[in-house]
Amino acid sequence: MGTANQTTNANFLKELFVQASEADTGVDAIEQARKEAIQNLQNWPAPSPRDEEWRQTPLKPLYRESFIPADGNASVSPDQISSLKLKEASESTVVFVNGVYNEALSSIGDLPGGSYIGSAINAPAAVHDALVTHFNKVARYEKDAFLAFNTAVLQDVAVVFIPKEVKVEKPVHIIHVTDARNANVFSNSRVFIAGGRHCEAIVVEDFIGLGDRPYFNNAVSETVLGDESHITHVKVQREQKQAVHISRVASLLGRGSNYNSYTVSNGAALFRNQPLSLVDAENAHATLDGLVLVDGDQLSDTHSVLDHLKPNCTSHQLHKVIANGSGKSVFNGKIFVRKDSQLIDAFQENRNLLLSENADVFTKPQLEIFADDVKCSHGATIGQLSEEELFYLRSRGISKKEAVQMLTYGYALEVIENIPVPSLREQLSYAVAEFTGASVEAQDIA
Repeated sequence: MGTANQTTNANFLKELFVQASEADTGVDAIEQARKEAIQNLQNWPAPSPRDEEWRQTPLKPLYRESFIPADGNASVSPDQISSLKLKEASESTVVFVNGVYNEALSSIGDLPGGSYIGSAINAPAAVHDALVTHFNKVARYEKDAFLAFNTAVLQDVAVVFIPKEVKVEKPVHIIHVTDARNANVFSNSRVFIAGGRHCEAIVVEDFIGLGDRPYFNNAVSETVLGDESHITHVKVQREQKQAVHISRVASLLGRGSNYNSYTVSNGAALFRNQPLSLVDAENAHATLDGLVLVDGDQLSDTHSVLDHLKPNCTSHQLHKVIANGSGKSVFNGKIFVRKDSQLIDAFQENRNLLLSENADVFTKPQLEIFADDVKCSHGATIGQLSEEELFYLRSRGISKKEAVQMLTYGYALEVIENIPVPSLREQLSYAVAEFTGASVEAQDIA
């Protein structure tokens, strides 16, 4: 399986599965899902650029490599993740190394009202009940081989469980570490978030890699929102530049619930993200915002679905891209309004900023509406920095370089500023400044 010719085929994931551990998690809901997934994996081929949904996403960075399973017992020191720690989550941080819970690196204090964060393997009965009801049932991706592979090779699941009427004041921080220091590995990340009626929580998922070898991270998260619940989910993808990161972020909304999802990506050679939000109850709201930074030969592909299944709901999506060098971004955003789902207000916007003549952006916003009393709009823009804005800044004594840095930095912050965790906003603002080359003075003015 070492050459591109051998691996660029529909059996790629099946061949990886043969190498995977057959360890039993001991959790009935997970093991049942694994059995189904193993069967599906045998029937569902891995995608190729010949598939319409993958036409703009060449999978050579994935298929040309050989991978072995990552070691769930790999040794990672606290110093290697210390820079990621959020001060607001000093007692609500869980760390998974190569998809397996690492208790020594995690820091979990007292949580309110029966809440639970940690591994599904040692979770209380209430968590197991939620897993039986919802696990692997929110991620409704049709014949998705990557989802099947993720489920089939699961060794552990990160769980965030918030009972009804409980508000978790501190953000929950889940740090996913892939250790590729000694070999080309594949790792598997899975998160299950369940919020009861009238609950509130903020969950941050953070993805990093160690080492300079190519690796493959296949990540899935599922969020279930009870009636009138409020959950904010932030995904930060800052993998090594040699990584391939395939992502599924699925949510199921209850009546009157509010789901805010923010994805920030500036890592990986190839990042494919497929947010799916099922607005399946009245008076619910979903936000799916994203910020993508690509440079060099990075490729980022976002295929999102906002599916309105019930009437009287709203949704909002702002997806912003900054493409430099030979970076490439793909955006395909779909909004569905199903039959009889009247009084829907849905807005979608994709804005792309090109900093290089060699950068490429492909955008395809889509509306599919099967109801007549709706208010839905979408739009997409691709362009460079405004000459008028550059002229304005230069006329006030600011150099062209600083003006470009300032405008680019300010453009990126629109998504980051909505993230309700101050220390994470600071980390991400620094990352944007580093990407744009913005000086301290430019940051302050922006």
